[in-house]
Amino acid sequence: MALLVVAVMVLLAALVLTGALRTAWFNELITGTEADYQRALGNAQALLRDAELDIQGRAPDGGPCHEGAGFDHSCRRRGAAALSQGLVWFPQEGPTEFEQVRAWLAARPLPCAQGICLPEGLAPEFWRLPASDLDRLKAVAAHYGEFSGAPGAGPSNALLATKGWYWVEVLAFDTSSLAPSGAADLAPDADNPYIFRITAMAEGNKPATRAVLQSLLVWKRVDS
Repeated sequence: MALLVVAVMVLLAALVLTGALRTAWFNELITGTEADYQRALGNAQALLRDAELDIQGRAPDGGPCHEGAGFDHSCRRRGAAALSQGLVWFPQEGPTEFEQVRAWLAARPLPCAQGICLPEGLAPEFWRLPASDLDRLKAVAAHYGEFSGAPGAGPSNALLATKGWYWVEVLAFDTSSLAPSGAADLAPDADNPYIFRITAMAEGNKPATRAVLQSLLVWKRVDS
């Protein structure tokens, strides 16, 4: 009888210990997954900000970036010579300037290059596409600091450089249409009528971790 009681107590203790270990493992798994996602989310936010600097042609310190070598910050090159080398840029001087870029992008198999895309080139929620199709889009994306000169995060956050991408769709805006009441100040300038839709995507250490953020940028010049 005593042996039977001891055996039952040992069995119950083993069940309790197993349950506690499973609970601890599950909590650790949840904590690790949440930490991985928060890291990816922070990287996606950094990519959004970097894309805004890229669109405006500015360096991280707020000053203008400069083309070519010999400068602290290197921005996108502009003009026909840049297109001949496969380089594109955002419109800053009106629709005429961007028409040549639009034609060049439209002639490509995938109308995207260096993170600049025509709106018809990206499917809605394209980040949910199969891996093979998404890999094609990653190949034409822009990366953190690539066009703004922002310093990399270094070894402490290597994922920002290796698993972070952004795409910017250039959306034409009809300035002749009537804007809703109170929204006139949100419309782009008539001489540069574009809205930029930014999509930033960052992945984590875990294969299933992915953070995606989107924002709209309306760039308006302010008279000084």
